Amino acid sequence: MKIHSKFSLLFLVAVMHSTLLPGAALADRFYVALVLPLSGPAAERGEKIRKGFMLATTQRDAHADEESDGHLGNLDSYVSVIDANGDVATDIRRISTEGQINIVASFATDKTRTLIKTLLAGKNIALLQSGPTPFGNKSLPAVSDFISAYSQAYGKNPTVAAAQGYNTARRIDVAVRAQGGVNDLSLLRQSFKQTATTFTW
Repeated sequence: MKIHSKFSLLFLVAVMHSTLLPGAALADRFYVALVLPLSGPAAERGEKIRKGFMLATTQRDAHADEESDGHLGNLDSYVSVIDANGDVATDIRRISTEGQINIVASFATDKTRTLIKTLLAGKNIALLQSGPTPFGNKSLPAVSDFISAYSQAYGKNPTVAAAQGYNTARRIDVAVRAQGGVNDLSLLRQSFKQTATTFTW
């Protein structure tokens, strides 16, 4: 085997190995799972959270012919959802072993949040708990812009739930953009902690 062929083979093995590692992400993309109510009385709230989150993924760094669900932190973001009223334990165990999720954002009850935190312990996945938003301060230009963008996108004014989804996506955007990726979980977690209570868009 020629030298350059050996290097090509080693490179290919390294790439395949890195994409199979739990929580591994390619340099230009990352994966987020939203845990929110998709069934039961709170299903409408869950849908508004999802819409607010997805709106944020469309506002920056878009490019032609994109196939992702949007962009956060100047990277392609792929978003999946888990029903907070379903079998959360099974779903979290599955995604934590498949290696395709980098961040789990939880909009569940305190009991379910504790369960998720326990299941993700020791995994290469960052957990983001939803937190307060600046939505109540309509005088802030960024809040006014959010209301306008949401209304234009969905034909209705946003609710507190929509603002929570949007706020979470913006927190992810800030955390990912700061390091140019999602590989350093300690930096992600540090950023999530810093934006947990006082964060403005």
